[in-house]
Amino acid sequence: LQTTAGALDLEASARAAHAIAHCRQVDLYGTGGSAVVAAEMEHRFYRIGVSTHAWADVHTGLASASMLGPSDVAIGISNSGETAETIEMLRCAGAAGALTVAITSRHGTPLERIADETLVAAVPHQYLHPADLSSKHAQLLVLDFLYMLVMQEDYAGAVAKLDVSAAAVSHAPASRDEM
Repeated sequence: LQTTAGALDLEASARAAHAIAHCRQVDLYGTGGSAVVAAEMEHRFYRIGVSTHAWADVHTGLASASMLGPSDVAIGISNSGETAETIEMLRCAGAAGALTVAITSRHGTPLERIADETLVAAVPHQYLHPADLSSKHAQLLVLDFLYMLVMQEDYAGAVAKLDVSAAAVSHAPASRDEM
């Protein structure tokens, strides 16, 4: 996590966050473990009013990517930076005009080469296995940083949306067991 924090490109992060805060829609692409991270970010962004969709299935992801435009942001998440499905979805989003952001573990990957902005989620050299949680923690650190930067664009508005959604959930109908 220290390596990831130290390697974060603050200017690229700020540009991406500004675009996210003012976009029409954010698409998040990832497969496997990266899809789990994308789904987590979908929930976080949605709760502060950012229209967000996470796509793990390449067909639905490509359909969405093809309909993006200059007022949209697409984020591809891949530890290796070589996941063909994620690259394909991000490439399609870029071709449609969206700002594209790669989140990957190192520079020089195919995913980085097609992205407008790249944020590195560093993985230790002793990275053992694709299921190793270190890659997910690094990806979440980068995405949490983006989330905080997006919130800062309209902090009062974001907090108000969080409060409204928290209140809605806290007043959810009782389950059958509680009746």
